[in-house]
Amino acid sequence: MAQIINIFDINFIELLFRLKLISAVLSFLFMGLAVYFIIQFQKLVGIKAQITQLSLRAKEPASGGGLQSKWEEILRHLDSDREAEWKFAIIEADKLIDDLLKSAGYSGETMGDRLIGMEKGQLESLDGLWEAHKVRNNLVHDVNYFLRYAEARRVVQLYERVLQELGGI
Repeated sequence: MAQIINIFDINFIELLFRLKLISAVLSFLFMGLAVYFIIQFQKLVGIKAQITQLSLRAKEPASGGGLQSKWEEILRHLDSDREAEWKFAIIEADKLIDDLLKSAGYSGETMGDRLIGMEKGQLESLDGLWEAHKVRNNLVHDVNYFLRYAEARRVVQLYERVLQELGGI
């Protein structure tokens, strides 16, 4: 004979307790995730604000031509004691080199494309430029990338070698 389930045999109090427990655990889990994402978003906003503030700050005019002027500004950012300014210096140095490569006729949609299209003999400092560009990509794509001053100085020197080789400074 088939058993008939009697709804009066279900313990509604125990069922309600389990539902409450599951919903409380899920609520704490989602609240923790929300707090984590809010903190990460605030870090991103803070870094963007620092970079924007640095780019808007007035600087004394540099001597020399346009490239020399931009390069001296990059060096001033590097001479700071703030990591955000070192990062800004590397990003700006990368842009400066990229503009120079474009104007020199190297083809490609991005700097990476231009570097891929180059042969070893075209640019003596190509390996150093690749290394510097990879650090720049880490800075741009990884918010938590920690940049030491020694690394920032070394990367800017790599960019400087390329500028000297191309006759920019």
